[in-house]
Amino acid sequence: MSPKLKLWYFNLPGRAEVTRLILNYGSVPFEDYTFTFEEWNDIKAKANLPFGQVPVMEVDGKMLAQSSAIERYAAKLAGLAPSDPWEAAKVDEVLGFVAEANDLFAATYGIKDADAKIKARQEVCAGPLKDKFAKVTQMIEAAGGEFLTGSKPTHPDFVLFKLTSGLVGGTMDGVPTDLLDAYPVIKAHHNRVAALPTVAKMYEKVTEGPYLAYKALP
Repeated sequence: MSPKLKLWYFNLPGRAEVTRLILNYGSVPFEDYTFTFEEWNDIKAKANLPFGQVPVMEVDGKMLAQSSAIERYAAKLAGLAPSDPWEAAKVDEVLGFVAEANDLFAATYGIKDADAKIKARQEVCAGPLKDKFAKVTQMIEAAGGEFLTGSKPTHPDFVLFKLTSGLVGGTMDGVPTDLLDAYPVIKAHHNRVAALPTVAKMYEKVTEGPYLAYKALP
């Protein structure tokens, strides 16, 4: 019997979107419980959250915290976790590398000066991100040109998709919305994930806002 799942997070992509993508892709039923920042303090005070933070996944009434743990659990439920230990390790290897690319901008969020923040992000795009994306391009090509580890998507494909969607969504000052034009293999990967039927359905009614970049890019 499948567990009863309830995902707790804000009404934005953030640290829960990869889990949403994985569960929807695997047709795993779950309640997507979202709330506003204004509601957060009241929820935090009343809910039994393991570390007082979100996302959390409620599984048959039990709470699972930390986005990486939630994602890996969701990937197993969705059939995205290889049963072979070596294949699973290789997926984790790619997952770790893509996660490093995602972390490149972490320090920029704390920069108060707007011009300094823009400059810092431009430098990330021109240097470390360029190097990471060159390697990600090689990974996709080495795996056959469709997804990161083969002909079907696995956990890291949704992490990369969430990363690229967030980068070009127009919400990160200093990161151009046409960034992926310089990385055609990664842009094609983004559009390939966006075209998966379950993913496309998630965003079919979106016409504006941060979720717009989760659709296929022109």
